Amino acid sequence: MGIGKINSIAAASLAKVNSIAKASISKMNSATASFTAAFADSISFDFDGTNDYLTGSHAALGELETTGSVSVWVKIDSMSANGFIWQISAEEGEDDQIFILWHNTAAVIRANVKLDGVSNKVDSGSGLENDGEWHHVVVTWLSGSRTSALNIVRMYIDGSETDTDAIDDEWGDASPPANFTVGRNNPTTNHYFNGHINDLAVFDDVLTAGEVSAIYNSGSPKDESSHSGLQSYYTMEAYSNGDSTVADDSSNSNSLTINNNTDIDSSDTP
Repeated sequence: MGIGKINSIAAASLAKVNSIAKASISKMNSATASFTAAFADSISFDFDGTNDYLTGSHAALGELETTGSVSVWVKIDSMSANGFIWQISAEEGEDDQIFILWHNTAAVIRANVKLDGVSNKVDSGSGLENDGEWHHVVVTWLSGSRTSALNIVRMYIDGSETDTDAIDDEWGDASPPANFTVGRNNPTTNHYFNGHINDLAVFDDVLTAGEVSAIYNSGSPKDESSHSGLQSYYTMEAYSNGDSTVADDSSNSNSLTINNNTDIDSSDTP
């Protein structure tokens, strides 16, 4: 075979490789563009620490009595008191509730799975208040397992586990949780949160450490609408100034009511 023919074959092969590579890159870019368009993280809610909060309720809250997880992005402004980030609670009383709050005295984010009057608490590390940064918070809990060693509440901050606590009790109220609240303590109608909240997702199962890391995604929120166990999901992206409700971005239609201020959106996002 002549050198000219060999060169011709080589050139043709190289051209084919380049063509395949360009097609693959184009396909990847198209997929990336499609994903980006599907999840635009451009809105958070800026709670004023005075009276802004969200409320809701749905039948599936009962599933969270024993098992669940919450994923939420927060940016904490200067706090002078406790500020509740998220909470579910019984219709009356304070003995049965599960919540995440800024604990001002300890200067940490704290979660409490309070069952039949017994608190099971986990904390973040320090240094999160007014640092100008977004932080990803995940709390998981299990109280219904017959294997006692599995009954644990865990907290993760920015993808890493910070604390655990064993759970020895179960939901004591005869009725399931009746209240779903974001931004304040519902039973005592106080302790309003001062700061930003974004991409709040509630699951009816326990997220694994790997799932938490994947949701944290190195600090860049991504679409979790197809994640297994998703009960409700609030990206805030469907909100328009003046709306009185926040849409649920899961398939479960668990919208929330905005209380005291319908102009709390912000372009500050993780």
